[in-house]
Amino acid sequence: MGHVFDPDEEGCSSSQTVVLQGCAGIGKTAVVHKFMFDWAAGMVTPGRFDSLIYVNCREISHIANLSAADLITNTFQDIDGPILDVILVYPEKLLFILDGFPELQHPVGNLEEDLSANPQEQKPVETLLHSFVRKKLFPESSLLIIAQPATMKKLHSLLKQSIQAEIIWFTNAEKRAYFLSQFSGANAAMRVFYELQQNQSLDIMSSLPIISWMICSVLQSQEDGDRSLMRSLQTMTDVYLFYFSKCLKTLTGISVWKGQSCLWGLCSLAAEGLQNQQVLFEIHDLRIHGIGVYDINCTFLNHFLKKSEGSVNVYTFLHFSFQEFLTAVFYALKNDGNWMFFDQVGKTWQEIFQQYGKGFSSLTIQFLFGLLRKGKGKAVETTFGRKVSPGLREELLKWTEKEIKDKYSMLQIEPMDLFHCLYEIQEEEYAEKIIGDLQSIILLQPTYTKMDILAMSFCVKSSHSHLSVSLKCQHLIGFEEEEQASAFMTPVFTLNQSFKLHNLPVSRLHLLCQALRNPCCKIKDLKLIFCHLTASCGRDLSLVFETNQYLTDLEFVKNTLEDSGMRLLCEGLKQPNCVLQTLRLYRCLISPASCGALAAVLSTSQWLTDLEFRETKLEASALKLLCEGLKDPNCKLQKLKLCASFLPESSEVVCNYLASVLICNPNLTELDLSENPLGDTGVKYLCEGLRHSNCKLFVFANTLGDIGVQHLCEGLQHAQGIIESLVLSQCSLSAACCESLAQVLSSTWSLIRLLLINNKIEDLGLKWLCEGLKQPDCQLKDLALWTCHLTGECCQDFCNALYTNEYLRDLDLSDNALGDEGMQVLCEGLKHPSCKLQTLWLAECHLTDACCGALASVLNRNENLTLLDLSGNDLKDFGVQMLCDALIQPICKLQTFYIDSDHLHEETFRKMEALKMSKPGITW
Repeated sequence: MGHVFDPDEEGCSSSQTVVLQGCAGIGKTAVVHKFMFDWAAGMVTPGRFDSLIYVNCREISHIANLSAADLITNTFQDIDGPILDVILVYPEKLLFILDGFPELQHPVGNLEEDLSANPQEQKPVETLLHSFVRKKLFPESSLLIIAQPATMKKLHSLLKQSIQAEIIWFTNAEKRAYFLSQFSGANAAMRVFYELQQNQSLDIMSSLPIISWMICSVLQSQEDGDRSLMRSLQTMTDVYLFYFSKCLKTLTGISVWKGQSCLWGLCSLAAEGLQNQQVLFEIHDLRIHGIGVYDINCTFLNHFLKKSEGSVNVYTFLHFSFQEFLTAVFYALKNDGNWMFFDQVGKTWQEIFQQYGKGFSSLTIQFLFGLLRKGKGKAVETTFGRKVSPGLREELLKWTEKEIKDKYSMLQIEPMDLFHCLYEIQEEEYAEKIIGDLQSIILLQPTYTKMDILAMSFCVKSSHSHLSVSLKCQHLIGFEEEEQASAFMTPVFTLNQSFKLHNLPVSRLHLLCQALRNPCCKIKDLKLIFCHLTASCGRDLSLVFETNQYLTDLEFVKNTLEDSGMRLLCEGLKQPNCVLQTLRLYRCLISPASCGALAAVLSTSQWLTDLEFRETKLEASALKLLCEGLKDPNCKLQKLKLCASFLPESSEVVCNYLASVLICNPNLTELDLSENPLGDTGVKYLCEGLRHSNCKLFVFANTLGDIGVQHLCEGLQHAQGIIESLVLSQCSLSAACCESLAQVLSSTWSLIRLLLINNKIEDLGLKWLCEGLKQPDCQLKDLALWTCHLTGECCQDFCNALYTNEYLRDLDLSDNALGDEGMQVLCEGLKHPSCKLQTLWLAECHLTDACCGALASVLNRNENLTLLDLSGNDLKDFGVQMLCDALIQPICKLQTFYIDSDHLHEETFRKMEALKMSKPGITW
């Protein structure tokens, strides 16, 4: 924090915005207070700021209207004189600290017109805060915004430029030091600390400072039952309930009943406060809820309440999470007969969810799930003296299930928030049912905590549906120590040394891998983004594949694959139980040694059939090793994609390696070499290999050139295998290569798909292609000539080809200047009985109403056409009406019709509506 407001590289100290985020209880306010004390002592940002204005956003949230001047004068209320005039002399020397920035209730765009640049103007609190963030108020000043992750989505959309900072959790060393500081003796501290480490969930939760504080606060004098109780603490709700129950046992001077009565008063106070966005309470507020002056002054309530700073008779909860927990208790214990009816409960829950966190993200809602967990009722009753409302648990679960399935639900449901709720209630069967309604889980937030991963792992370990999971691992808070320990270890393991795997430190993927090893976990597709594959990560993934028989698709995106991690992963991929079929490496860093480990997998695995490298640069030596694996007789790989993965200087050598693979690998049916600089010699090598291969799909999307394609075509004509698809998009081709392509069309009966998108084929090149289409051996079904510089002159050649070709089903001529005259000629071929075309793409082909009569005639006679795309053309009402008249005829079988309709008049829309009613299956 001492450096976030430092001048930039040019020495400029202009206005800055810093966002400090972290989950509840991690110490955001404590960090800010420390920063303020250090600033006052001249220890941080010396000379940078003259004044710090601290605003507790929760404390002002209940006020109707407020001005910026009010905030400033309240901060300096103990100073006489016109303070506002004084501090505004140098606004660039001001730092506004907005602590507890709220989740904005209104859409960002709705507030823009109401923003104010006048410090004296009173505005609603949300509008006032919005004005600060948008730099309408005091644009020269700096901002420090403290917020929880749930707030960040809308906040990001407001910020133009900001520095992002995240408070990380306690490391083990820091947690140990904290425990030692909280106990009078080191033995007592270490006894609790080591007992805590025996419980994985509690060990993770206690990395959150407030949890460590609560545990230390109530375990100063340990009792016999505390150890067994600590072993049973699995959730945040467990810890908070443990804290309140232990505080109740410390009562002196008042009865347990009186203590429970005070706790119930706190529950109703907390709930009313949250409902009214109130965190500060005066004496009369407490009395209304049955808490008298004597109660306030008793030691018992000091465990939950504290006096507000600068006030004599104003109180607040020790931590905002206490108010959220007690609110949840209030709703769990509120015995109201109306709550027994589902409709009423549904309405009530919707109000609670929307008010307390816009969905499942609020701690109040998560605590509520935890309090309604089976078997938890007795502990709740013992502590608070009331029974959990009967039937409430079932109603909550039914309502949640309904909201998850409802596509039109008003709730904003983030998977991770839902996981926390399901984790708190600890019911695997119910979690399985909810997760079963999700087809995929996509977790791409900037940061996740260890607690997030624990909750997710609990939910997916019993997923009986075949899930797809994507996880961004760039910033996983709480795993730093494990990663640092793993970085110093560079083990080389063989199968005989597998027992040493267990000596590696725990990795950031450990909790997820634990879930994947559960026999009930049926995740089939796992994508890991920004995952630094260390030895520990490789070990944990390797152990998954020893037992998991459902995970078939693994993808790494933007990962650094360390040799040790990759080797260990590959050991797992070679295990007999491993059923992985697809491995993708997208934008990864991988060495030749790692490719050698992959080659060993290719020669061993009976399941791996699809291997893809995309934008993953491979040295020639790495590809040579990979090709050795591909040539092994035991290799079962069918699809190999090496997109944008060749180094320019090694392309020809690599093509030679791949040619040798094509010659001796009988299983390879698809090879994709898109976006690689192959060169003519490289293509020659590949064509030699193709003559002997079983490859059915061959993809180029490179600067291949005409000579390269001619070499390719020569190879294809002599190929012994079955080529089904040839993709030559964006290959810098011209008409010069089309004669060779035409020969391939006329001689390669297996070729059914040809893509020539974005090449300068021109009319002359198309003339050659049409000659190939007319040959009896040509069975091409799919031809794409999008953006190939064609004009209406080529349409007669196409028309002649359609007279004889009975195989073509899909034709794309989009973005070519065919014009009306060319279209009229082409329509003659489309009407011919031999034409079996089903989809025709004519977007942006310079068409007008003049050709619509010819097109309508096609629709009236061609019974095969099911899709017609005329978008991006200059069709007016007259032309569209002609087409509608044809479309409504029974003989017309068109199902999908694309057309621009924004400019059409009402009469045309009426015709279109009549068509929709006559043929409801048609798609526009």
